[in-house]
Amino acid sequence: MLNYANLAIFLFICVGAVLHHRRDLHVKFMLTAFALDILLLLVVEFTDNAIATAYRSATEGGDGRVITLIHVAFAVGALLMWFVQIVVGRKIYKQGRSELMPRHAAGARLFLVLRLGNVVTAFML
Repeated sequence: MLNYANLAIFLFICVGAVLHHRRDLHVKFMLTAFALDILLLLVVEFTDNAIATAYRSATEGGDGRVITLIHVAFAVGALLMWFVQIVVGRKIYKQGRSELMPRHAAGARLFLVLRLGNVVTAFML
């Protein structure tokens, strides 16, 4: 069930990314997606004790070790990119710093790859 929520949030993020030309709508979509993503992270942690489970899986070895490590790398990378994108996006939106647009676009591509990796590996766990 949580994997499908993760997929739905990813699709919501994709819609927000497509709407990048309509800045007001893009900002609303992406901030809503961020809130949903953080909420999902909290739900996963409190229902499945995800951090401790991932740590045990990574240290005990076994078949799931590699995929768990890859999933954690995607998840942490995507979470960090949320903050990078919000900071850069805010400078563009509030301060009119359009010279940051190429950086924001490159960050968006990296973020989408990391977030997609998170979704795919979540289904593999």
